[in-house]
Amino acid sequence: MEIMEKLVDIILYLIPAAGVVAAVYVILKQYFENQQKSNESEWKEKRTKAYFPMQVQAYERLILFLERMHPERIVFRLNKPGMSARQLQNEIFKTIRDEFDHNLTQQLYMSVKAWELVKSAKADTLEIVKVAAEQVDKNADSFAFSAAILETVSKLKRAPSDIAVDYLKAEFRKKME
Repeated sequence: MEIMEKLVDIILYLIPAAGVVAAVYVILKQYFENQQKSNESEWKEKRTKAYFPMQVQAYERLILFLERMHPERIVFRLNKPGMSARQLQNEIFKTIRDEFDHNLTQQLYMSVKAWELVKSAKADTLEIVKVAAEQVDKNADSFAFSAAILETVSKLKRAPSDIAVDYLKAEFRKKME
C-alpha cells in the first residue's frame, strides 16, 4: 500500500509540473515565432530600403540609354562634319552596343518583359540604321546618311526606344503604388 501511496503522491506532483512545463513550452514557442516574424519583417524592410534605390537607378539608367539611342538624338549627337556615312554608321553601332553593354546588369531590377523591350528597342534601332545605310550610296557623307535615318524613322508610328521608355515608366509607376 505504501508503494501505491508514494506512486499517487509522485503522480500528483508530476501533473502540475507537467502543466507548468507545457505552459512554458507554449509561451516560449509563441515568443520565438513572434520574434522570427519580427526579424523577417525587419529584414524585408531593410532589404527593400537598400533595393529600392538601386531599382530606381536601373530604371533611370535604362531610360537614359533608350533616350540616347533614339535615332533622331543619336544622329545629332554623333554626326560630325567630314564624316562619311560608313563612319557615322560604325560610330552609331559602337555607341549603342557599348552603352547597352554598360547597362546589362540593370536587368536585375526590372521585369523580364521590360528587359526584353529594351533589348528589342536596341535591335530595332540598329536595324533602322542598317536600312538607312542601304538607302544611301556607299560613298555618301554623314549628312545624307543622317537624312536617310530620319526619313526611315519618320515612316514608323513610334520609334522602338519610345515604346520601351513608355513601358519602363508605366512599370515603374506601378511599383510606386
